[in-house]
Amino acid sequence: MSKFKKGCLWGAASGTALLCALATAGTAQASGFQVRETSGTLQGSSFAGMSTLSTDASTMSYNPGTVGQYKETTYSTGVTVIRPVAKAKNVSASGGTLNNTQSFSSPSDEDMANDAIVPNAHAVWKLNDQLNLGMSITSPWGLVTDYEGDFAGRFYGTTSSIKTINMKPVLAYRFDNGLSIGAGPQIQYMDAELSKAVDNLAGAGEGSSKVSGDSLDYGWTAGINWEMTPSTTFGLSYVSEVEHDLKGKIDFDSAAEGFAAPYVDRNATATVSTPESVTFGIAQKLDEQWTVMADAQWTNWNTIDTLTFKFDGLTNAAAATSNSSSDEYKWGSAWFGSLGARYKYDENWAFTGGIAFDETPIKTQYRNVRLPDSNRYWTSLGASYQVSDWAMVSLGYTHIFADEARVDHTTSTLGTFQADYEAHVDIIALQANFKF
Repeated sequence: MSKFKKGCLWGAASGTALLCALATAGTAQASGFQVRETSGTLQGSSFAGMSTLSTDASTMSYNPGTVGQYKETTYSTGVTVIRPVAKAKNVSASGGTLNNTQSFSSPSDEDMANDAIVPNAHAVWKLNDQLNLGMSITSPWGLVTDYEGDFAGRFYGTTSSIKTINMKPVLAYRFDNGLSIGAGPQIQYMDAELSKAVDNLAGAGEGSSKVSGDSLDYGWTAGINWEMTPSTTFGLSYVSEVEHDLKGKIDFDSAAEGFAAPYVDRNATATVSTPESVTFGIAQKLDEQWTVMADAQWTNWNTIDTLTFKFDGLTNAAAATSNSSSDEYKWGSAWFGSLGARYKYDENWAFTGGIAFDETPIKTQYRNVRLPDSNRYWTSLGASYQVSDWAMVSLGYTHIFADEARVDHTTSTLGTFQADYEAHVDIIALQANFKF
């Protein structure tokens, strides 16, 4: 295949990934609302090697420092299918002073987690012997939870959706001692939507509201990848937070707009930040076949504190404080740690495996129905096949176990909601890699 055709191939793949990311809601399968699934190659090792490996361009999504290590121009595109299951049990709910006329007998076995397809595309262009240019297109942050209309906790939340597209152009320089340094901006688009039930302030009945907004904002990333010896590689990277100034609106359904004290649609604004993170790791080649990898990532979720939507007027004239709406999250920092191995069977086949621990940033007293997150445990297997000297295909599978998560909402106005959540996830990732 000619260089021109291969360039067109990556262009088509990256364009497809961009369009798919716009149309597809990412489902958070890491702590918080992080979507870790940006590489089918790394999926098979539970992302052990995410700061050190340069087996294909998809590994640059976590460490821009790896971009300088490529000896050839290389393209990578992939797709991940995420199938989560999350159910509430032991559900108990009652109304408060504003909604005590409503029914709260929702079944406890409904699955509120949505399946998702998450695309990605990456490329590294060889500029000269020491300078490389990279580009990574991913959906690193996302969330979808969707309850039935009669959900017992509907006054605290029904549908929650966050979609992001992140573009990282990277310039990297490789020194003669095996050290590669890479850095660049991240250009990030976010679209968010939150729905919940609303009560009738002038009598019986209920309706629903949906607040939504989007934003295009910027951050930066930098990293190093150091081949300290022919068998030992160290990686370190940093991703900055991106502060989004969301602009959108709050919409009410016809029931809410038809109350004696009606709700009114308004323009809305909010500020929300995706968190900064630090990733570091080491890879050790034991012999010509075996490589072991260990990585750790610290994510600063303290930026998720109180989410306030401000409206350009009262949404209900009967409520003097209805010109804004706030939810407390009070998240803290969290760690992700992974350990994995890669076995090169022959010139064509390589196999990976890994385990990981993913700490939740959510404190029990602030856990809510929108994201009943808990600590998670990963097990993964993967395989790569060298189709030709310029093409390779990788397949990764992960099963995630989650601790039981307790949600306990209590307010005098909206009443109570208590439930225990159980969850697990299956992930399949396919990656196609090309070089010349």
